[in-house]
Parts: sequence; structure tokens; C-alpha cells
Amino acid sequence: MSDPPHDPAMLLDHLASSIGDRVGAGAVFGPPVSGDGVTVIPVARARFGFGGGGGPSPDGHGEGAGGGGGGSTRPVGFIEMRGDRVRFRRFPNPLAFVAGVLLLLGVAALLTRTARRCGRCGDGGCAADCGRQDDAPAPPDEPGTVS
Repeated sequence: MSDPPHDPAMLLDHLASSIGDRVGAGAVFGPPVSGDGVTVIPVARARFGFGGGGGPSPDGHGEGAGGGGGGSTRPVGFIEMRGDRVRFRRFPNPLAFVAGVLLLLGVAALLTRTARRCGRCGDGGCAADCGRQDDAPAPPDEPGTVS
């Protein structure tokens, strides 16, 4: 591999070219695998980025340039071809599952807390904003009403 150029504009072009050479259908679709009348093509999600820059040193005695880039790929599923039928089969996303479980637990905790707060009035129809203090006794019945 050759040394990267020192001019910032040329450096960015060099980075873009180097990363661009690796980005393509091969980064997302794997080679087809066939057997028993079924062809499977692996599918991944690819993300790439790069940056660079340069300029004079703070004391004005020289200049420098630098840059970098990176990427990641993650399998997301596969394309299944069987006869004249083609479909995409997604792999389950464990992070989405964990996020869903945490969301459900949070909602359950809020509902439980609200139910406990509302149950203190004793009439079963209390709203969370009834204004009663936690230690306050239930208000007496209005005079002239029948319970």
C-alpha cells in the first residue's frame, strides 16, 4: 500500500477511493449457496464513513494532515429462491427484542404505581390527580347523602 498524500484535499480523495473500492454489492450480498432446489443469498447491512483534515500547526512552523475511516457489517437475513418463489427472510434482531421487553416492563411499572396511588381513595374511581396527600384520611361523606 502506498503512503497517503499530505495535501488535505488529495487525502480525502484517497480515503474516499480506498473505502469506495470496498463498498459494493459484495459488502451487502454474499455469494449464492445452492442445494436441494433452493438457492440462498446472504444479506448484510453495511455502514461506512470516513473523515480527514489538515492545516498549519498552531505555532505556524509546519503543517499536517490526517484522516481515517471505518465500517461495520451485520447480517440481517437472506434471500431464499425456491422454484419461481423468491422471498426475503429477516434474522431476528435481539436488540429490538430487549428494547421491547424493557418498554413493556416500564409500562407495567407505571400502571402498577398508578393503580396503587388510585387505590388509596377507596372508591375505585379515583384519578391520579385527585389532590389527596398520601397520609390524608378519606373525606367524610357529605351530609344528607346516603351511602
